[in-house]
Amino acid sequence: MSAPNSTASPRSGRGSDDGAEEFDGAEGILRAWRSGIRPDPDLTVSQWADRHRRLGTRASAEPGRYRTDRTPYMREIMDRLSPGDPT
Repeated sequence: MSAPNSTASPRSGRGSDDGAEEFDGAEGILRAWRSGIRPDPDLTVSQWADRHRRLGTRASAEPGRYRTDRTPYMREIMDRLSPGDPT
């Protein structure tokens, strides 16, 4: 067998159980990870659509924010698709 040709890198003295490693971008990675494990807000599909949905100029006669009030007949259909709906 051949002898190892690399030397051990110096240790910083920190244990492996203290969490985040020190490197560029570590805090951003941890921030993204923490936001990913946060539970989703308890919204119905229609509430989510009112907050986040945008209609484009090419796809809509009324571009901009989606408003469930413009299509009230869709509210119940969307809400029945919500995770919290008992049906």
